[in-house]
Amino acid sequence: MMQQANNVTTLIKTLKIICLGLIVALAVSNVAWLYAYVRESSQNAERVYMVADNGTNAAISAGQVQPTQYEARNLVRSFMDLMFQHDANTFRERVNHGMKLVDHNDGRAIYETFKRGRVLENYHRYNSHTNWTCDSVKVDMSVEPYQGFVWGAQQVVYDNQIAVQPVAARFTLSRQLRSDINPYGLLIDTFTFIDYPRPIQSDEGRAVAANQ
Repeated sequence: MMQQANNVTTLIKTLKIICLGLIVALAVSNVAWLYAYVRESSQNAERVYMVADNGTNAAISAGQVQPTQYEARNLVRSFMDLMFQHDANTFRERVNHGMKLVDHNDGRAIYETFKRGRVLENYHRYNSHTNWTCDSVKVDMSVEPYQGFVWGAQQVVYDNQIAVQPVAARFTLSRQLRSDINPYGLLIDTFTFIDYPRPIQSDEGRAVAANQ
């Protein structure tokens, strides 16, 4: 009788071990299936379909392209050139184009400074125009949003006179979808003017002296 009881106890322990093993195997299997499901769902989200003459083919779309230092600096140079170099005929077109490269509120703030300074009115009144010279652009792309500074000068030309006005600003750059309007895939944010005690350049000095 004692032997039979021991056999029953051993059988129960064996069954418990088997059940525990099955539970662990089921849990591992569920985790594996969940991982496969999430991975497949992620790939499906990135999958694109190309329709050709011989049928429809699936492919995985490329991830968002990482902007380069060259693109970041060129975006800022293009923006400053559009916003700070124009005349009576090109003012609206260039400013409107530049506004597409900057956050709406920051762009409106810059435009309001032009309105207060009566830039367009003075272009017509004095038959004047402005040129832009970029001294330097620096962008830190080690963190997002990217942070940078731009330094340069705007030359106001009127009545055979040249007035040089230093212009500098700090800003951040956020990644955006690339488009025909903004091929760089970046948008300028938090654009803030800063002081820039810029010494007059030799070529500008000669230009000013020649027009005096």
